[in-house]
Amino acid sequence: MSDRWNRLVAFLNAEEDARPQALVRILTGLTIVAHLSRFVLSGAADFALMHQENGGLSLWHGWLEPLGGATPSLVHALCGLTVVAAACATVGLRTRPALVVTWLGVRAISSLNPSARGSYDSLLVDTLFVLLLSGCGRAWSLDAAWRGEGGPAKRWTRVLLVVQLALVYTGSGLSKASSSWVPGGDASALWYILQQPTWSRIGELPLWAYPVTQAATTLTWLFEIAGVLFLFAVLLDESEPRGRGLAALRRGLARIRFVEVYLAFGLALHLGIELTMEVGPFSFATLALYPAALGPTRIGRIARAIRARARRSAPHPSKYEAT
Repeated sequence: MSDRWNRLVAFLNAEEDARPQALVRILTGLTIVAHLSRFVLSGAADFALMHQENGGLSLWHGWLEPLGGATPSLVHALCGLTVVAAACATVGLRTRPALVVTWLGVRAISSLNPSARGSYDSLLVDTLFVLLLSGCGRAWSLDAAWRGEGGPAKRWTRVLLVVQLALVYTGSGLSKASSSWVPGGDASALWYILQQPTWSRIGELPLWAYPVTQAATTLTWLFEIAGVLFLFAVLLDESEPRGRGLAALRRGLARIRFVEVYLAFGLALHLGIELTMEVGPFSFATLALYPAALGPTRIGRIARAIRARARRSAPHPSKYEAT
């Protein structure tokens, strides 16, 4: 037992390429900047976050109560400060302090009106908390370029991000324990969701689309409920299990490229959600975690492939220019 614990600690505490965690930082920061900017500029923030006595819908002052409540000036200042901090985190300028301010800002904003809070708020808060403990500022950041703070990052924070991604999907699948979702039922969930104006972007669907939504419903549920297997696949792929059963499972999952297929399906799923439904920044907040699951090896291969393609597509000097 002691040997297993020591191997687990060594695995989680190992240092690795910081680029996957840096990508999570960049994508999460961009999501928050885009979401809050749209929230404020559209006027939705005034409508949803300000207290009723100031013309809004909120019955609470949240974290702003000690400062005077959810007034227009304080709500705008809070959102503006959070956007600036998220922008600094995105480019990696004073990364850790910027992430702390962003984390506190998102929490404070989501406290103003629980009725206007979405699941993406909790997801972003959790992601930011892990990132501020990580070495995500050690790659693709101004801190690394200007202040010489580049280098490897600890693996355990990236593993936590992968666990969070798996829990998002698995928890979502478990919460859909109804005949409209699970195989064997009528698989009508997406059909009815896409008929609701508060969710749908595409208007009323024709009847011939019903079987298509049934197939999409079943595939979505199976994808989400497989989140635990996805987590095992990522961890097994990056470790060297000693048991025969785990080693065989590792080889089998690697042979069918389970992690890549799972993430590709998830990307297509979230693209479909964005095209057909209004769910706020949930899809982008979730997709921001994907680089953590890809890991340093796959991120490195992708980066090398992009560089190789860029070199091949670059114009070559003619023989006359060369002379």
